[in-house]
Amino acid sequence: MKIVKKNPQGESRELLLKEFFLNAYLIAMLKRVGEESGRIRRRGRPSLEPAPVRVR
Repeated sequence: MKIVKKNPQGESRELLLKEFFLNAYLIAMLKRVGEESGRIRRRGRPSLEPAPVRVR
């Protein structure tokens, strides 16, 4: 299925419906990743030093 859009200059642009929904899905996924990484970052900063390990 195709979607035809016309801009104010009268030019038309055809988009495949599948491409339209794929773009919408990717934008929503990137937004969610950004929110989750912000939430994790606010929770606490992880230690950058290696944890001590017992050696036998």
